[in-house]
Amino acid sequence: MKKNLKDTQGQYERMTTAPVSSLIMSLAVPSMVTTLISSVYNLADTFFVGQIGTSATAAVGVVFSVPMVLNALGFWVGTGGSNLVSRMLGAKQQKEADATASTAFFLSFFFGLLVAVVGIAAGAPLMRLLGATETNLPYAVAYGRYIFIGAPFSASSLALSQCIRAEGKSRESMIGQVTGGVLNMVLDPLFIFVFDWGISGAAIATALSQIIAWGILLSYYVRKQTQVQIAFRLLYRRPEEYGLLFTTGFPSLCRHGCNMFANVVLNLVAGGWGDAAIAAMSVASRLLYLSNAVSLGLIEGCQPVIGYAHGMKNHKRVKDAFWFTARTAMLSMCAFAVAGILFAPGLIGLFRDDPEVIRIGATALRLICISLPFSAFMSCVSTLFQVVGRTLASSILVFSRQILFYVPALLILPRLLGLIGLQASGPLADLLIFAVALPMVLHYFKRFEETESENT
Repeated sequence: MKKNLKDTQGQYERMTTAPVSSLIMSLAVPSMVTTLISSVYNLADTFFVGQIGTSATAAVGVVFSVPMVLNALGFWVGTGGSNLVSRMLGAKQQKEADATASTAFFLSFFFGLLVAVVGIAAGAPLMRLLGATETNLPYAVAYGRYIFIGAPFSASSLALSQCIRAEGKSRESMIGQVTGGVLNMVLDPLFIFVFDWGISGAAIATALSQIIAWGILLSYYVRKQTQVQIAFRLLYRRPEEYGLLFTTGFPSLCRHGCNMFANVVLNLVAGGWGDAAIAAMSVASRLLYLSNAVSLGLIEGCQPVIGYAHGMKNHKRVKDAFWFTARTAMLSMCAFAVAGILFAPGLIGLFRDDPEVIRIGATALRLICISLPFSAFMSCVSTLFQVVGRTLASSILVFSRQILFYVPALLILPRLLGLIGLQASGPLADLLIFAVALPMVLHYFKRFEETESENT
């Protein structure tokens, strides 16, 4: 017991006194690896399914909305819980942190179970609603069936990993998720080609890998290798506690829910140019997630640092953590942008050897690359506001990017400009939201500087 208390105090000292830059990088590197592996195994699905055909590749893009729903629900309570956990640990509120992590886990599993029941029951009509065409519908139904089976484990894995990371233990979070990702990449070709299960094999590999990753992450709590505990008896008992969890995580729900809605609109609009356009935009989007591995890792690395600092009311440390993360994320995205612009056709061609897919996807990828640094900055600002409890500001940013800027661009620009309008819609939305996010964050920090100067 004494050793555990000593370890807990040592972790607290590290999170509240270590230099911001080195602390964030030590937490960010495991998160980067996790995000990178997650992106790679998503790309592995696309790569191996791409060997089946263009319609199968398009089907993966259609069903991709389902993981987005699971991400929305898992991150809603998972990120809400993790932000509260880091604040509570910073304020030395252990019991409250235990209750928050427990509630986040069980709620996310329940939400994933609901998605599974609805998805399996709805079948083909749901796939049509998500943008499936008659040619890719059979593939979408076959792929989606097993994705729904793994839904409870996928959603609750997010909550587990987020709450572990909130303690400053990015390495433990990384091990569970990376193991699942690597296993997925190994099982994909085995199930698709060796067992001859086709596109269903890719989905089975994904679901099985998610279940194993879930088991690894949960084992940390079962073996008491974490600062917080998870148990059914620790669940929240008061409605206001659930309200705080939901409102804290609402920006994440908004972010991933809006992403899902925008992805459906993208598939529906791209369907006007056939399966090749859906497949091309799907591949370009997956490559975008790969390039974002560094910036997302940095953002996840800074979350607990900001949470602890905010919990102990150290506003200067909050500011230092934010600007270090924002600068580093934007610079890294500039490097990825150059590489993406130069090698776009070859990158798209890796996943589908179809001239039309390569033509459409290469242009889309190049345009996306131009806006990568601005997108990274907006994510940093949105995360900052969410961690410090300014959930409305965070939600407004996310909602504006997807619903006020991106979806209208998807509906208007293709009518005016044709295919190039479809490809340019996302980058335009990123540029517009950057113009909104920059003054918001400058105003936020200026307000604190004015308050501190008045108190001195």
